This record gives sequence, C-alpha cells and structure tokens, in this order.
Amino acid sequence: MKAKGITQTLVSANALAILMCAAETASAQSGSLDCTDLLARDDISLDEAVEAGCQLSAAQIGELMDNPVGELISIPLQVDRLTVEEPFSGRELTIQTTKLIPTFPMSLGENWTLVNRVVLPFVDVPVDSTASELGIRPDTPLVDGEPNNTDPFPGSTAGFGDLTYVGLITPQQTLPTENGEVIWAVGPTFVLPTAEEDLLGQGKYQLGPALALGYLGERWTVGALAQHWWSVAGDDDRSSVNQTNIQYFVSYRLPNQWSIGASPNISIDWGGSGSPAVNLPIGIGINKTTFFGKLPVRIGLEATHYIVHDSTIKPEWGARLSFTAIVPSAFLGRN
Repeated sequence: MKAKGITQTLVSANALAILMCAAETASAQSGSLDCTDLLARDDISLDEAVEAGCQLSAAQIGELMDNPVGELISIPLQVDRLTVEEPFSGRELTIQTTKLIPTFPMSLGENWTLVNRVVLPFVDVPVDSTASELGIRPDTPLVDGEPNNTDPFPGSTAGFGDLTYVGLITPQQTLPTENGEVIWAVGPTFVLPTAEEDLLGQGKYQLGPALALGYLGERWTVGALAQHWWSVAGDDDRSSVNQTNIQYFVSYRLPNQWSIGASPNISIDWGGSGSPAVNLPIGIGINKTTFFGKLPVRIGLEATHYIVHDSTIKPEWGARLSFTAIVPSAFLGRN
C-alpha cells in the first residue's frame, strides 16, 4: 500500500478554490472519469483525486493528515502559551510562541521521499532584555554599587527565535500490519541561531539526527518524532548545547471528522553537570478536519500539564491552538 500523506504549504482559500474549479472543469470536459469509483478506493491519494477533477471528503483528508511523513503539502500555524514558575520569586509568568511550520515532500526516486520540515518561531517572553543582558536578576543584591531595585520582569521581549530544520527520508511503501500500517523515517536536523535577542535563542549552530516512527490504525494513530542537537559553532560566550526533543503523538479518530489526542513535546537537556534536566508533559486535545470553502483544514486545541519539570524555570501548564491548511502537490506541478 502506498504511504498516505501529510506535508504542508499554506495557500489562500481563494487561490485553492480557483485551482479546484479548474480541475473540476477539465474533468467535466473530458467526461472520462467516474469519481464515485475512484474515491471508493482505500489507497486513493489527494493528488490522484485532484488530477482527476474529484474531491476527497473531509474524512478521507483527515486520514491522510494523520501520517506525519506523508505526501500532502501544508503549513500549520501554531500558537503555544506556556505558564512557568519564575525561579527567584516564585511568580507565574507566561511565554508565548507562534510557529509557522512549512512541511513539504520531495521525491527521491521511485521508492523514497524526503519530507522537509522548517520551524519558524516568533517568541514573546515576559523578561526585560536590557536587564538580562546586564545580568540583573531579582536575587542580584547590588547594581552599580547601589541596592537592586530593578525588576527584570515588568515588560517583555519579543522577536524571531532560532530556526529549526529537519529532513526525514521515508520509504514510499509503508509496512502493513493486521489492522493498520507502520511508518518510519530518519534524517538530519539542525538549528540556526537566527534569534533577534539573546533571550529568544541559544546563539549556537546545532546539528544532530532525527527519527520518526508511527502506527496508523483504523482509529488509532500513535508515534513519535525524536530530534537531538549538539552545538558545533556560534557565540563563544553562550553555553554549549546537548539536548533532545521528543514530540509524541496519540490520536483517536471520532465520527464526523473529529479526533481526540495529544502531541506534546518532551525536552531533555544533557548539558548540566548533574542529572539531565527533563520536562515531561501530558495532555489532551481535540481536532476537527473540515473545509473553508474548498480549502481543507484541520483546527486543533490542546492543553498540557508538566508532571516532570526542570528545577530552574519550572513549566507548569500549556495550551496550544493550531490551524493547518492542506494543498495537494498536484497544484504545484509536482509528480
């Protein structure tokens, strides 16, 4: 069975509607295709349907989107809000990160596909950048020989963070099981120090491996994407990096294109002198696959709670709002 797909480029609803209408018009003129028979196939892809002038249902597109290394092109827009406990005074602060995550496949011959994923973050942290650069913290007793009356947390610092790329090479043929199929992918990942402020990034060029593994069943989707980075260059005044990020995903498909599940991120910092600093969340969320006009989209809302957290800045609660638009690669002239 051919791998079902989910990869990602954001286009406007109007542009997609025009393309869909053009495909439907061409099919109507040819009069040579029975969409009912085509869409009844279990292995139908979105590209095949569009090229034939047919349109998949929201349920079929939702099933394709469950594959994190598949054949669709899309860009999720994701907003994360994280509540942390400030380590000096114990106050609760909120960090907000808005991410644009273009994901798109490239064919590597007849048997393999390279899935490209780029994370473009915009970060807003409730810390004054000037105070941070001067090393002023609430527990700093003196500033320029005078008592410290500066609060580094009254305002915020916002801007672009570090860019992350991962390229996953995956076979076009999935591994069939009794009630579903298994997907896997491996490849490189790297981080570029593109942050506008020191507070918003790590200041290091980072490289490492990535691995994705998942099970796609009739109702259940379970898997994980693991990435590890080591710093290889960058600002000599910044700490070296040795860290792991594991995004696990669990989803159960409900009727009417709804699903419940979670896809939080586990972070592990191996760079300290003692035990690794681990942040482990659990969560629950809900997703809906639908159409905006003829633009297929998935909208999601998820809440997380950290059952294990770092002893410095302690993450406690998180919330995520996501919007993912889908476009078949046929619209971009891809084979």
